[in-house]
Amino acid sequence: MNFLKWLISLGNRGGAEATTTTTLTECVPIIIASALLELEEGDVMRPLVTNVAFPGPGETHRTPFIQILTSDTDDTLAYQALDSTTSKETSPSSATVGVHGAYVQLKEIAQLASIDDMAAVAGKLIGQCVVTRRDLDLVTLFTSFATDQGGALTNMVPADLYDAYGSLRTYFAPLPYHLVLHPQQIWSSVGLISLFDNSTDAIQTAGPGTVGEDFARYGFAGMALGFNLWADANIVLTSYNGSGAAFSREAIKYVSKRGFRIDIEGDATNVATKIVGTEIWGEAILRKLHGNEMQFDTV
Repeated sequence: MNFLKWLISLGNRGGAEATTTTTLTECVPIIIASALLELEEGDVMRPLVTNVAFPGPGETHRTPFIQILTSDTDDTLAYQALDSTTSKETSPSSATVGVHGAYVQLKEIAQLASIDDMAAVAGKLIGQCVVTRRDLDLVTLFTSFATDQGGALTNMVPADLYDAYGSLRTYFAPLPYHLVLHPQQIWSSVGLISLFDNSTDAIQTAGPGTVGEDFARYGFAGMALGFNLWADANIVLTSYNGSGAAFSREAIKYVSKRGFRIDIEGDATNVATKIVGTEIWGEAILRKLHGNEMQFDTV
């Protein structure tokens, strides 16, 4: 029995040493820093939407909407009930949080035989895939908006942006407004850039300081027709067709249950280290009338 206890203690000591006394453990801050660098560099959508902290109990975050009241015109006031079931918006807006992440098993011999710090490389790749997953989740919501200014096999025209801006103002969406499109919906012969190329059917803005000059000089314009312009390659294209969006911040909510975290665990039997990066979040349409789907072709 004493011999068995001695063997168990050796096994426990080996597992502890794998996580506390190797050079890999000293690299943990580097792993985390590398992963967070990817998170900061890759986020397109999250800063543009409503961010909601959701710590504590609960798995689903709900935002109810109360129907507006109607003012009477004399001193005989009619009774009005507060109603959250017949709002113009989807009430409540529900976002269920879930775990998103990636796991790498880094063999010690691979770490020792590599010129680069493979633990830091793993951190970068984990951070990159997590932020890509989050951005993809958010842009996928674009097809859920109530209004689509375009359609399949449709090329963008100036009226689509006019109508989108007018729709947002009609439903009291607060400024600023953002326009997020796939890069090929911006830079193509039928993309947004073609609206400002000084051709006969384009918007004539070729003078100094105009959108047309920005596109001609820099290949990009920060704003177009009242919208802050963003390119996001995570928008999925199907047969050269994809759905971007024109929206205000309150159109979408991003619900954070727990921020990004790196966990390190020794795997003595495989002579390896497990590197796990996870984040817990959910997302949902918050105000469907504060966003317009912008579905257009790229060719």
